[in-house]
Amino acid sequence: MAEPLHNLPDTLRPDGDWEHVFAYHPMDVAIERAEGVYIFDSEGNRYFDVSGGPMAVNLPHNHPRMKRAIAKQLERYTYTHPSIADPMRAEFCSLLAEVTPADLDHAYLVSGGSEAVETAIKLARQAQMALGNPGKYKIISHRDSYHGMTLATLGVSHNPSTQAVFEPMLPKWPHIRQYSDFDRPEGMSREEWGIECAQALEFAIHYAGAKSVAAFLATPHGCGADYACVPPDSYWRRIREICDHYDVLLIADEVVTGFGRTGKWFGMEHFSIDADIMAMAKGISSCYVPFGAVSVSSRINAPFEEGTPFVHGYTFGGHPLGCAAGCELIGVIRDENLIDNCNRQSERVFSYKDELLAHPTVADVRGWGLMMVLELVADKETMTFFDRSVDAQKLFQSIALKHGLAMYSSLGGAARQPGMARGLPIWISPPLSITTSEVEDMMRRVLAMLGEWEEAVL
Repeated sequence: MAEPLHNLPDTLRPDGDWEHVFAYHPMDVAIERAEGVYIFDSEGNRYFDVSGGPMAVNLPHNHPRMKRAIAKQLERYTYTHPSIADPMRAEFCSLLAEVTPADLDHAYLVSGGSEAVETAIKLARQAQMALGNPGKYKIISHRDSYHGMTLATLGVSHNPSTQAVFEPMLPKWPHIRQYSDFDRPEGMSREEWGIECAQALEFAIHYAGAKSVAAFLATPHGCGADYACVPPDSYWRRIREICDHYDVLLIADEVVTGFGRTGKWFGMEHFSIDADIMAMAKGISSCYVPFGAVSVSSRINAPFEEGTPFVHGYTFGGHPLGCAAGCELIGVIRDENLIDNCNRQSERVFSYKDELLAHPTVADVRGWGLMMVLELVADKETMTFFDRSVDAQKLFQSIALKHGLAMYSSLGGAARQPGMARGLPIWISPPLSITTSEVEDMMRRVLAMLGEWEEAVL
């Protein structure tokens, strides 16, 4: 291993101004402001927002239209009494219905991704009851997926590291394997393998009891070790057929993939099927204001429109400032052609795939739109990550900042079970406004940073 690196940002010490902040340990770099695709620290250093925060910043930072829209609403009113109608809620839901796929044109508003997925779960249960299926309550999802941090959403996520902490408190939902190219049999096409992987859902429904399964919940692309692995159309086509056969609702978790991130308004638009329920957050407001939504099809909406009560609610759900931000965001994406730009810059970002794969620690490069994931490993042959003693993840973050890159990682590589034999996903998902020259600069820095990190850890 090379000599230790010096003059790198270290983990922030919980003392001084930070001593009263609970469990907050970022790197010792304090943000001062943000502009476009950049973040600036208190010492004037500039960093690319390489990952768009946690894959959530779809618009440029400090966009004047977003600030004006939020400020305008702030001057009018910032909260709506539940017994008084909020025109901003109606305006946003109407605009949202213009961009959501198929007939997902009725929206319930919340204030974040975990709330959105939990709402979708509760909605699926109550919809099945309203549709005459009172025994249906179970939610099937993927193993090693991620859907939020409430107890219910952790239960559907089935992540080993969080399961170990909260398992006695989590619902015992069924889980199936994800689609993965990692173990696709030699000689089998992706379309064939997609059908094979999807068949796991039918087995799960059979063993859980078809009369008890309310919904299947999944992200359009893979999670965990297979984050951003995009399944073939055959996978989702077969999933939809199975759901229809067993009267199981299909919930698409588009918290990350929504609002242009994949090169379309929503990730599921890349496939030939439609979901019954769709959860959204993150890019819905580009993190200007905490916000989220759940859209449902006309069929799911019908019994509630006819008077069936929906037992649910959040104090900050559909907050007027979130609605104002969401309305303006849809306008900005349209007016500035950000989805077209996402597709153009996606080609440029992925043109670096071979250079990235030439690095000894990069086992895979995958994704879509402006969502590229690098799978980092210590050894490509064994597909193992670094031992905890190497402190590879902290070094990665420090060296990235040194190169002017603010990056998000799952921070779970060292915690993976030995049987997983998979690496650590690292995200490259900048704001959709990024230009070609900015892509070139950012990717050159990523390549240089990887080289320096490898000198430190190999």
